[in-house]
Amino acid sequence: MSRGVLGVAVAVMAVFLALAVTAQQPARAPAPERNAETGLAFPDTIGPARKVGSIDYSQSSAAPELGFAWNYETQAITTTFYIYNSGIAEISSGARGSVVMTQFQQAIADIEAGARTGRYEQLKPSQGPGDCTIGAMVFRCITFTAVLPSDKRPVFTRLFVTGYRNYVLKIRQDWPQNAPAAAREVDAVIQTFARSASP
Repeated sequence: MSRGVLGVAVAVMAVFLALAVTAQQPARAPAPERNAETGLAFPDTIGPARKVGSIDYSQSSAAPELGFAWNYETQAITTTFYIYNSGIAEISSGARGSVVMTQFQQAIADIEAGARTGRYEQLKPSQGPGDCTIGAMVFRCITFTAVLPSDKRPVFTRLFVTGYRNYVLKIRQDWPQNAPAAAREVDAVIQTFARSASP
């Protein structure tokens, strides 16, 4: 067999292998608009933010314990909602249960790990940790200041965690510092969401 024919055969086999690997990976499945486990709704818009994507981890990654995520954006802010149970059978409602406290600390550790791998620079707590009451919901919350490495823009990143109907509800928000309109937008998203949730 000539080198040219052998090269073509190798290239064809590489394409078939790549297709086989792709076929084995589950497609990214979107999360439903209404979460059946909690009754929480994630419509096309929440306050000023529009939904830009979602994921059902049980179908996309064969990891039902990771639950679901919904992503919302405006031109200035990002908000991601997560609902999951980490395979834990009983999760107390509110901000003070042991599971919520553990998940809150883990989420902080994840944010700090992201800073170490280059997602943020100069990450520092600016408010909290503490409890935040929004409507009828009480969250464990913390806000950090940071700088984005790509354009050196100063931002806030905020975390909310609570127990809700035997699940963990986690919310992450990022928005620019020194931008009052963006600050109003992040608050409007959270307040609109909390009003739609039954205690």
